[in-house]
Amino acid sequence: MAVKKAKDLAQTNDFQEKYPSISSFKFSNKWIDCFMVHHDLSNHRRTMVSQHLPEDLLEKQQSFLSFVLYRRIQHNYPIQFIGNMDETPVAFDLPSSYTMEKRGSKTINIKTTGHERSTFTVILSCMADGMKLPPVFIFKLKNMPRETFPNGVFVRTNEKGWVNENEMIWWVENIWSKRIIDSSSDPRSLLVLDFFRGHLVDSVKQKFIEKATNIAVIPGGLTSRLQPLDVAIRELYNDWMTNKVHELTPAGRIKKPSYSLVCSWVKIAWEKVNSSLIRKSFKCCGISVKTDGTEDDEIFDYDSLMIDEDKENDINSRDDELFEEYEAEEEENHNNWDEV
Repeated sequence: MAVKKAKDLAQTNDFQEKYPSISSFKFSNKWIDCFMVHHDLSNHRRTMVSQHLPEDLLEKQQSFLSFVLYRRIQHNYPIQFIGNMDETPVAFDLPSSYTMEKRGSKTINIKTTGHERSTFTVILSCMADGMKLPPVFIFKLKNMPRETFPNGVFVRTNEKGWVNENEMIWWVENIWSKRIIDSSSDPRSLLVLDFFRGHLVDSVKQKFIEKATNIAVIPGGLTSRLQPLDVAIRELYNDWMTNKVHELTPAGRIKKPSYSLVCSWVKIAWEKVNSSLIRKSFKCCGISVKTDGTEDDEIFDYDSLMIDEDKENDINSRDDELFEEYEAEEEENHNNWDEV
């Protein structure tokens, strides 16, 4: 964390003016060790309570994986037609869970913009072959901001800044349906979704039927195990957002980033996600492993994704705090086995 922060600061104009040769400086492990010893610093972690998995975990998990396998055998989807979509509330400021402080400190203060509870929604989606679809941003505004947004992203606004029925229908028409450029018709596809209520309304289900898309709904409480965008990928853009260098106000407070700036941050973080990691995440969740059982040993093989257990718990819990208003009541199983 400290090395990355130092490298980011070294690219700013202020530091390059004060230290002209800093851009070529190598921030090695030896340097960070000496820096921390010299200033009597140590790493401190903000502690949080992670999400509780449901008591009937195994039953729900097996039912979902059986449904996915049933659909894949039924339709024999090519791997590039199996996808995952996730809407994530993202704060304008994601305070890091780690900081450096003097050894023996009892109280650790983490500096923020004061906007860590001000959120917008990011829709990320990807395919099991590693393809990434364009990110969509939904801001809590009545009108579109008068800013220049980066190419390759889509910006929407509504009064709550959430994914609602209209936003889902827009996404299906403008992102999901346009992922296949050279196709005159919609290929039979499978899309994995969480149980957010906006995915399950009749109009959205009908739109998926029109687009020849079967949906597989992840049971409540199991996205950290069964959603490819949760098991590894979200960690990357959350970490990237927490480590960005913020501008300061004249009074020395951290500025809230602009709408276009957070779009640029997420776009860059999304572009940095390796396609190989996406492919592994789908297999780790049991969604794209071979149907003959020869790759079953890759299911829930989190070590292959190189996820640090502590970071994973921290990210899941942080998202839970922001996701409270998105959660739907758990009802019946939403996967329709009888649908064609």
